[in-house]
Amino acid sequence: MTYVLSIDWLAVHCHWCPPSAKPDEPITRINRPADDEWQPSESDGSLLGAYPWRYKLADYGTRQFSRLYYVSMPNAEGGWDDFAEIQASPHSGILNPNSVIIRFVNRALYLPDFWTLADRLLSDNHFVFKGISRIDLCADQNDFRDIAPLALIEGFAAKKLRHVGRGVGALYFNHGVMLDKFTGTKEYGVKYNGLSFGTHTSDCRVYLYNKSFELLTQGDKPWIRDRWTQAGLDVTCVWRLEVSIKSTGCKFKCKQSGQVVEITTNTAKDDDELSKIFHTFEHKLFAFVKNRKGITNITREPRLQLYDGKPIYIRGAIRNISSGKRFEKMFIKALYQLGDLYRGSEINDDAMLAQEFAVRIASATDQTEWMARKLPTWERPTHK
Repeated sequence: MTYVLSIDWLAVHCHWCPPSAKPDEPITRINRPADDEWQPSESDGSLLGAYPWRYKLADYGTRQFSRLYYVSMPNAEGGWDDFAEIQASPHSGILNPNSVIIRFVNRALYLPDFWTLADRLLSDNHFVFKGISRIDLCADQNDFRDIAPLALIEGFAAKKLRHVGRGVGALYFNHGVMLDKFTGTKEYGVKYNGLSFGTHTSDCRVYLYNKSFELLTQGDKPWIRDRWTQAGLDVTCVWRLEVSIKSTGCKFKCKQSGQVVEITTNTAKDDDELSKIFHTFEHKLFAFVKNRKGITNITREPRLQLYDGKPIYIRGAIRNISSGKRFEKMFIKALYQLGDLYRGSEINDDAMLAQEFAVRIASATDQTEWMARKLPTWERPTHK
Protein backbone atom coordinates (compact mmCIF):
# COMPACT_ATOMS: atom_id res chain seq x y z
CA MET A 1 0.00 0.00 0.00
CA THR A 2 1.05 3.60 -0.60
CA TYR A 3 0.96 6.24 2.10
CA VAL A 4 2.75 9.50 2.87
CA LEU A 5 4.11 10.22 6.36
CA SER A 6 4.37 13.90 7.37
CA ILE A 7 4.71 16.25 10.32
CA ASP A 8 1.64 18.50 10.26
CA TRP A 9 2.14 20.49 13.49
CA LEU A 10 5.30 21.29 15.43
CA ALA A 11 5.81 23.55 18.44
CA VAL A 12 9.06 23.49 20.43
CA HIS A 13 10.12 24.89 23.79
CA CYS A 14 13.51 26.64 23.84
CA HIS A 15 15.62 28.86 26.08
CA TRP A 16 17.29 31.96 24.72
CA CYS A 17 20.97 31.80 25.66
CA PRO A 18 22.76 34.99 24.63
CA PRO A 19 26.32 34.60 23.32
CA SER A 20 27.75 35.63 26.68
CA ALA A 21 25.90 32.84 28.51
CA LYS A 22 26.83 29.17 28.63
CA PRO A 23 24.16 26.85 27.16
CA ASP A 24 23.65 25.04 30.48
CA GLU A 25 23.88 28.14 32.65
CA PRO A 26 20.79 28.45 34.89
CA ILE A 27 18.83 31.66 34.28
CA THR A 28 16.47 33.04 36.90
CA ARG A 29 14.56 36.27 37.43
CA ILE A 30 16.59 37.19 40.50
CA ASN A 31 18.49 40.44 39.80
CA ARG A 32 17.92 39.96 36.08
CA PRO A 33 16.49 42.93 34.14
CA ALA A 34 13.40 42.35 32.00
CA ASP A 35 15.10 43.63 28.85
CA ASP A 36 17.41 40.60 28.97
CA GLU A 37 14.47 38.49 27.80
CA TRP A 38 14.59 37.58 24.12
CA GLN A 39 13.45 40.02 21.49
CA PRO A 40 14.70 40.74 17.94
CA SER A 41 17.71 42.99 17.75
CA GLU A 42 15.62 45.93 16.49
CA SER A 43 12.08 47.06 17.23
CA ASP A 44 10.60 48.70 14.14
CA GLY A 45 8.08 45.88 13.67
CA SER A 46 9.53 44.75 10.33
CA LEU A 47 13.00 43.43 10.93
CA LEU A 48 15.68 41.78 8.86
CA GLY A 49 17.76 39.18 10.65
CA ALA A 50 20.70 37.04 9.62
CA TYR A 51 18.78 34.83 7.14
CA PRO A 52 17.27 37.37 6.48
CA TRP A 53 14.27 36.67 8.66
CA ARG A 54 11.57 39.26 9.13
CA TYR A 55 9.95 39.61 12.56
CA LYS A 56 6.67 41.39 13.17
CA LEU A 57 5.46 42.05 16.71
CA ALA A 58 1.73 41.42 17.18
CA ASP A 59 -0.47 43.83 19.11
CA TYR A 60 -1.31 41.06 21.56
CA GLY A 61 0.34 38.18 23.36
CA THR A 62 -0.85 34.77 24.55
CA ARG A 63 -2.11 33.48 27.87
CA GLN A 64 1.40 32.59 29.03
CA PHE A 65 3.59 35.04 27.09
CA SER A 66 3.31 38.81 26.73
CA ARG A 67 4.91 39.06 23.25
CA LEU A 68 4.07 37.24 20.04
CA TYR A 69 6.22 37.61 16.93
CA TYR A 70 5.38 36.48 13.41
CA VAL A 71 8.45 35.28 11.52
CA SER A 72 8.56 35.27 7.72
CA MET A 73 11.18 34.44 5.10
CA PRO A 74 11.76 35.69 1.53
CA ASN A 75 10.29 33.76 -1.39
CA ALA A 76 11.30 33.46 -5.05
CA GLU A 77 8.68 36.01 -6.15
CA GLY A 78 10.23 38.77 -4.05
CA GLY A 79 7.62 38.59 -1.29
CA TRP A 80 7.53 37.03 2.15
CA ASP A 81 6.12 33.70 3.36
CA ASP A 82 5.11 32.92 6.94
CA PHE A 83 7.51 30.53 8.63
CA ALA A 84 6.92 30.53 12.40
CA GLU A 85 5.42 32.21 15.45
CA ILE A 86 7.56 32.97 18.51
CA GLN A 87 6.02 33.47 21.95
CA ALA A 88 8.39 35.30 24.30
CA SER A 89 8.50 37.03 27.71
CA PRO A 90 6.47 34.74 29.99
CA HIS A 91 3.95 36.34 32.32
CA SER A 92 4.58 33.94 35.18
CA GLY A 93 7.61 34.21 37.41
CA ILE A 94 7.70 30.43 37.67
CA LEU A 95 8.88 30.12 34.07
CA ASN A 96 12.44 30.74 33.03
CA PRO A 97 12.33 34.38 31.80
CA ASN A 98 14.17 33.38 28.63
CA SER A 99 11.70 30.64 27.71
CA VAL A 100 10.22 30.84 24.22
CA ILE A 101 7.73 28.70 22.33
CA ILE A 102 8.27 28.43 18.57
CA ARG A 103 5.43 27.10 16.45
CA PHE A 104 6.23 26.48 12.80
CA VAL A 105 3.42 27.22 10.35
CA ASN A 106 1.87 24.35 8.43
CA ARG A 107 3.21 25.28 5.01
CA ALA A 108 6.79 25.49 6.28
CA LEU A 109 6.64 21.92 7.59
CA TYR A 110 6.21 20.64 4.02
CA LEU A 111 9.24 22.47 2.61
CA PRO A 112 11.98 20.08 1.41
CA ASP A 113 14.62 22.06 3.34
CA PHE A 114 12.47 22.68 6.43
CA TRP A 115 14.94 21.29 8.97
CA THR A 116 17.82 23.34 7.54
CA LEU A 117 15.72 26.49 7.87
CA ALA A 118 14.41 25.56 11.34
CA ASP A 119 17.93 24.90 12.67
CA ARG A 120 19.03 28.21 11.20
CA LEU A 121 16.21 30.13 12.89
CA LEU A 122 17.17 28.64 16.25
CA SER A 123 20.90 29.25 15.82
CA ASP A 124 20.43 32.81 14.51
CA ASN A 125 18.51 33.66 17.68
CA HIS A 126 20.67 31.64 20.11
CA PHE A 127 17.73 29.37 21.00
CA VAL A 128 18.63 26.13 22.81
CA PHE A 129 16.11 23.31 22.31
CA LYS A 130 14.51 22.03 25.53
CA GLY A 131 11.64 19.88 24.34
CA ILE A 132 8.69 19.46 22.01
CA SER A 133 5.48 21.10 23.19
CA ARG A 134 3.32 19.42 20.56
CA ILE A 135 3.90 17.38 17.42
CA ASP A 136 1.32 15.94 15.01
CA LEU A 137 2.38 12.97 12.88
CA CYS A 138 0.12 11.88 10.05
CA ALA A 139 -0.13 9.21 7.37
CA ASP A 140 -2.12 10.01 4.22
CA GLN A 141 -3.50 7.16 2.11
CA ASN A 142 -6.44 6.12 -0.06
CA ASP A 143 -6.91 2.76 1.69
CA PHE A 144 -5.52 0.74 4.56
CA ARG A 145 -4.06 -2.70 3.95
CA ASP A 146 -7.04 -4.82 5.12
CA ILE A 147 -9.94 -2.36 5.02
CA ALA A 148 -11.04 0.93 3.48
CA PRO A 149 -11.04 3.86 5.96
CA LEU A 150 -14.74 4.59 5.46
CA ALA A 151 -15.60 0.89 5.95
CA LEU A 152 -13.62 0.94 9.21
CA ILE A 153 -15.59 3.91 10.52
CA GLU A 154 -18.93 2.46 9.41
CA GLY A 155 -18.03 -0.93 10.88
CA PHE A 156 -17.18 0.67 14.22
CA ALA A 157 -20.39 2.75 14.19
CA ALA A 158 -22.42 -0.40 13.44
CA LYS A 159 -20.67 -2.33 16.27
CA LYS A 160 -19.12 -4.77 13.81
CA LEU A 161 -15.67 -3.69 15.00
CA ARG A 162 -14.36 -3.07 18.49
CA HIS A 163 -11.65 -0.60 19.41
CA VAL A 164 -8.78 -1.87 21.58
CA GLY A 165 -7.78 0.72 24.17
CA ARG A 166 -9.20 4.08 25.14
CA GLY A 167 -12.98 4.22 25.44
CA VAL A 168 -13.44 7.97 24.93
CA GLY A 169 -13.82 9.08 21.34
CA ALA A 170 -15.97 10.86 18.78
CA LEU A 171 -17.62 10.15 15.43
CA TYR A 172 -17.82 12.92 12.82
CA PHE A 173 -20.47 12.94 10.12
CA ASN A 174 -22.71 14.93 7.81
CA HIS A 175 -26.40 14.13 7.61
CA GLY A 176 -29.27 15.22 5.40
CA VAL A 177 -31.02 14.34 2.16
CA MET A 178 -28.47 12.70 -0.13
CA LEU A 179 -28.37 10.93 -3.47
CA ASP A 180 -28.22 7.13 -3.06
CA LYS A 181 -25.56 5.95 -5.52
CA PHE A 182 -27.18 2.51 -5.85
CA THR A 183 -30.83 3.48 -6.37
CA GLY A 184 -30.30 6.93 -7.88
CA THR A 185 -32.95 8.37 -5.56
CA LYS A 186 -32.62 11.04 -2.89
CA GLU A 187 -33.23 10.05 0.69
CA TYR A 188 -32.12 10.99 4.20
CA GLY A 189 -28.76 9.58 5.17
CA VAL A 190 -25.64 9.92 7.31
CA LYS A 191 -22.16 10.22 5.79
CA TYR A 192 -19.25 9.53 8.14
CA ASN A 193 -16.05 11.51 7.63
CA GLY A 194 -14.05 11.06 10.84
CA LEU A 195 -13.33 9.03 13.97
CA SER A 196 -11.12 10.01 16.92
CA PHE A 197 -9.99 8.60 20.26
CA GLY A 198 -8.69 10.67 23.15
CA THR A 199 -9.46 14.29 24.00
CA HIS A 200 -7.67 17.64 23.65
CA THR A 201 -6.40 17.19 27.22
CA SER A 202 -4.96 13.71 26.56
CA ASP A 203 -1.21 13.23 26.26
CA CYS A 204 -1.90 11.96 22.73
CA ARG A 205 -4.95 11.83 20.48
CA VAL A 206 -5.54 9.84 17.29
CA TYR A 207 -7.87 10.98 14.53
CA LEU A 208 -8.91 9.38 11.21
CA TYR A 209 -10.64 11.75 8.81
CA ASN A 210 -11.24 12.52 5.14
CA LYS A 211 -8.49 15.05 4.43
CA SER A 212 -9.63 15.64 0.85
CA PHE A 213 -13.07 16.62 2.15
CA GLU A 214 -11.51 18.94 4.75
CA LEU A 215 -9.37 20.74 2.14
CA LEU A 216 -12.44 21.12 -0.07
CA THR A 217 -14.68 22.54 2.66
CA GLN A 218 -12.34 24.29 5.13
CA GLY A 219 -9.60 25.77 2.97
CA ASP A 220 -7.22 24.37 0.40
CA LYS A 221 -3.55 23.64 1.09
CA PRO A 222 -1.88 23.10 -2.29
CA TRP A 223 1.43 22.05 -0.72
CA ILE A 224 -0.29 19.01 0.81
CA ARG A 225 -2.00 18.06 -2.44
CA ASP A 226 1.34 18.41 -4.25
CA ARG A 227 2.86 15.82 -1.91
CA TRP A 228 -0.04 13.46 -2.59
CA THR A 229 0.43 13.83 -6.35
CA GLN A 230 4.15 13.12 -6.08
CA ALA A 231 3.37 9.93 -4.13
CA GLY A 232 0.79 8.77 -6.68
CA LEU A 233 -2.29 9.05 -4.44
CA ASP A 234 -5.79 9.73 -5.74
CA VAL A 235 -6.12 13.29 -4.41
CA THR A 236 -9.93 13.23 -4.60
CA CYS A 237 -10.24 10.78 -1.69
CA VAL A 238 -7.31 10.83 0.72
CA TRP A 239 -7.83 9.73 4.32
CA ARG A 240 -5.48 10.95 7.04
CA LEU A 241 -4.61 9.06 10.22
CA GLU A 242 -3.16 11.66 12.56
CA VAL A 243 -1.52 11.28 15.96
CA SER A 244 -1.32 14.49 18.01
CA ILE A 245 1.27 14.19 20.78
CA LYS A 246 1.76 16.73 23.57
CA SER A 247 4.96 17.07 25.56
CA THR A 248 3.73 14.63 28.24
CA GLY A 249 3.46 11.92 25.57
CA CYS A 250 6.84 12.61 23.95
CA LYS A 251 8.71 10.41 26.39
CA PHE A 252 7.89 6.78 27.09
CA LYS A 253 9.46 3.44 27.91
CA CYS A 254 9.72 0.52 25.50
CA LYS A 255 8.48 -2.56 27.39
CA GLN A 256 10.57 -4.95 25.29
CA SER A 257 13.98 -3.35 25.68
CA GLY A 258 13.49 -1.15 28.73
CA GLN A 259 14.78 1.74 26.60
CA VAL A 260 13.48 5.24 27.34
CA VAL A 261 12.35 6.78 24.03
CA GLU A 262 12.02 10.55 23.65
CA ILE A 263 10.69 12.43 20.65
CA THR A 264 13.04 15.31 19.87
CA THR A 265 13.94 17.36 16.81
CA ASN A 266 16.71 14.85 16.09
CA THR A 267 14.14 12.06 16.16
CA ALA A 268 11.86 14.00 13.83
CA LYS A 269 14.68 14.50 11.30
CA ASP A 270 15.24 10.74 10.98
CA ASP A 271 12.64 9.28 8.59
CA ASP A 272 13.05 5.72 9.89
CA GLU A 273 12.74 6.78 13.53
CA LEU A 274 9.78 9.04 12.74
CA SER A 275 8.02 6.13 11.04
CA LYS A 276 8.71 3.91 14.05
CA ILE A 277 7.27 6.54 16.41
CA PHE A 278 4.13 6.99 14.28
CA HIS A 279 3.44 3.26 14.01
CA THR A 280 4.08 2.86 17.76
CA PHE A 281 1.21 5.24 18.54
CA GLU A 282 -0.97 3.90 15.71
CA HIS A 283 -0.53 0.35 17.02
CA LYS A 284 -1.28 1.44 20.59
CA LEU A 285 -4.16 3.86 20.06
CA PHE A 286 -5.92 2.87 16.83
CA ALA A 287 -6.31 -0.92 16.99
CA PHE A 288 -9.50 -2.79 16.02
CA VAL A 289 -10.78 -6.37 16.16
CA LYS A 290 -13.93 -7.97 14.79
CA ASN A 291 -16.77 -7.86 17.30
CA ARG A 292 -17.75 -11.50 17.59
CA LYS A 293 -19.88 -13.02 20.32
CA GLY A 294 -18.23 -14.53 23.35
CA ILE A 295 -15.04 -12.45 23.34
CA THR A 296 -13.47 -12.58 26.80
CA ASN A 297 -10.19 -10.83 26.08
CA ILE A 298 -10.08 -8.59 23.01
CA THR A 299 -6.32 -8.05 23.37
CA ARG A 300 -5.84 -11.67 22.20
CA GLU A 301 -8.05 -11.25 19.14
CA PRO A 302 -6.39 -10.83 15.70
CA ARG A 303 -6.23 -7.16 14.82
CA LEU A 304 -7.06 -5.50 11.55
CA GLN A 305 -3.80 -4.71 9.78
CA LEU A 306 -3.87 -1.08 8.68
CA TYR A 307 -0.30 -1.00 7.38
CA ASP A 308 2.25 -3.55 6.25
CA GLY A 309 4.41 -4.71 9.13
CA LYS A 310 6.56 -1.82 10.38
CA PRO A 311 9.02 -1.66 13.30
CA ILE A 312 7.43 -0.28 16.47
CA TYR A 313 8.20 0.28 20.14
CA ILE A 314 5.95 -1.44 22.69
CA ARG A 315 4.95 1.77 24.44
CA GLY A 316 4.65 1.88 28.21
CA ALA A 317 4.47 4.56 30.87
CA ILE A 318 7.42 5.90 32.84
CA ARG A 319 6.47 5.70 36.49
CA ASN A 320 8.33 8.53 38.19
CA ILE A 321 5.63 10.36 40.16
CA SER A 322 5.51 9.40 43.81
CA SER A 323 2.05 8.92 45.30
CA GLY A 324 2.82 11.54 47.94
CA LYS A 325 3.19 14.28 45.32
CA ARG A 326 0.51 13.25 42.83
CA PHE A 327 -2.35 15.13 44.49
CA GLU A 328 -0.34 18.36 44.81
CA LYS A 329 0.58 18.25 41.12
CA MET A 330 -3.01 17.62 40.04
CA PHE A 331 -4.24 20.44 42.28
CA ILE A 332 -1.57 22.92 41.06
CA LYS A 333 -2.41 22.19 37.41
CA ALA A 334 -6.18 22.52 38.01
CA LEU A 335 -5.73 25.87 39.76
CA TYR A 336 -3.46 27.25 37.07
CA GLN A 337 -5.87 26.24 34.29
CA LEU A 338 -8.95 27.65 36.03
CA GLY A 339 -9.44 30.22 33.26
CA ASP A 340 -9.59 27.43 30.66
CA LEU A 341 -12.15 25.45 32.63
CA TYR A 342 -14.53 28.33 33.35
CA ARG A 343 -14.94 30.99 30.68
CA GLY A 344 -16.27 34.50 31.13
CA SER A 345 -14.96 38.01 31.79
CA GLU A 346 -16.40 38.01 35.30
CA ILE A 347 -13.89 35.35 36.47
CA ASN A 348 -10.74 36.81 34.90
CA ASP A 349 -9.52 38.29 38.18
CA ASP A 350 -10.28 35.06 40.06
CA ALA A 351 -8.37 33.07 37.45
CA MET A 352 -5.30 35.29 37.92
CA LEU A 353 -5.53 34.83 41.70
CA ALA A 354 -5.78 31.08 41.19
CA GLN A 355 -2.60 31.12 39.10
CA GLU A 356 -0.75 33.08 41.79
CA PHE A 357 -2.02 30.63 44.41
CA ALA A 358 -0.83 27.70 42.27
CA VAL A 359 2.67 29.22 42.13
CA ARG A 360 2.69 29.64 45.93
CA ILE A 361 1.58 26.03 46.46
CA ALA A 362 4.29 24.82 44.08
CA SER A 363 6.89 26.74 46.07
CA ALA A 364 5.60 25.43 49.40
CA THR A 365 5.60 21.80 48.20
CA ASP A 366 8.97 21.90 46.40
CA GLN A 367 7.28 21.60 43.02
CA THR A 368 8.68 24.81 41.49
CA GLU A 369 11.01 23.07 39.04
CA TRP A 370 8.29 20.60 38.03
CA MET A 371 5.81 23.44 37.43
CA ALA A 372 8.35 25.38 35.36
CA ARG A 373 8.79 22.34 33.09
CA LYS A 374 5.05 21.81 32.74
CA LEU A 375 3.86 25.39 32.16
CA PRO A 376 4.60 25.44 28.41
CA THR A 377 2.44 22.32 28.01
CA TRP A 378 -0.57 23.87 29.79
CA GLU A 379 -1.22 26.29 26.95
CA ARG A 380 -4.70 25.57 25.64
CA PRO A 381 -4.40 23.72 22.24
CA THR A 382 -5.23 25.91 19.25
CA HIS A 383 -7.00 24.97 16.05
CA LYS A 384 -5.18 24.69 12.75
